[in-house]
Amino acid sequence: MSYLLAFCLALCWGTAFWATKNIVDVIPPYWGTFFRVLAGLLFFAVLYAVQRKSVRIPLKQIWRPWTIGFLILLFPFAAISWSQRFVAPTIGGIFNGTVPIWSFIAGAVLLKGVDRFTWRRAAGVLIGLAGLLTIMWPSLTLGSDPWALYGCLGFLLMAWSYSLGNVLTKKIMVDDHSATIEANTFHQYVFSAVILLLVALCLEPTPAVSVFSAKVIISIICAGVFSSAVAFLLMIALIKRWGATRMASVTYFVPVVAMGSDMIAFGRMPGVNEIIGLCIIFVSLFLIQKPVEAK
Repeated sequence: MSYLLAFCLALCWGTAFWATKNIVDVIPPYWGTFFRVLAGLLFFAVLYAVQRKSVRIPLKQIWRPWTIGFLILLFPFAAISWSQRFVAPTIGGIFNGTVPIWSFIAGAVLLKGVDRFTWRRAAGVLIGLAGLLTIMWPSLTLGSDPWALYGCLGFLLMAWSYSLGNVLTKKIMVDDHSATIEANTFHQYVFSAVILLLVALCLEPTPAVSVFSAKVIISIICAGVFSSAVAFLLMIALIKRWGATRMASVTYFVPVVAMGSDMIAFGRMPGVNEIIGLCIIFVSLFLIQKPVEAK
């Protein structure tokens, strides 16, 4: 059952970059991120209403969902939308695949047991960094498009945010029972939607109704419901079963899904450096994803 959940999660995450590319081609990035979060919020509102789940949370605990919401929703989604304008969905998927590297670092510092430090995982981190440099190398050379490099750096920030959010989700949400998972999730989305709406209103022009074609609406639903809300439920289930670091290894398959969707939707073939870098990252993930027995 756990492997089926992991497969579905990889599909949800991997198609997010294709959907986001469709959105930001016609909608400013922060508005696009807002609509993605809004779609997820509406999904959870309906789901919890049907299930009659309480979303109440003690006021003194409200910082918990707000913190997690910032790290796994607001900031990384905004980084994806901003960066996706300058690089292909394949690049975003590959950077998403490095989340286990950064989750290992965060987990080694903040968690114990299965997420603790080992020399094998440390070697995996160094190899993963080599893979990232391989992917970014064309953007680092003279005469290259600087915005492509900025896009890569934006995706790197996305990966850092996701990894810290994954670890803290286990530390201050899954392992803490002061509020229900449903309440935490709902308030994460409410907080992220409100902040994103304010940012978009202040920094970007309001998109015209005419830009919301069937393609854009479907992409928002795909990114907001399947790649975000449903994926979040799958992620929580896997964290409970595998721990934060091993759950993050699901991203092993995300670059492959992103690459496939990029080829099918946009007809883009990956570059040689992207394939080599991805293979190097796969070696890195192999070294860090095996669980460690708690002492």
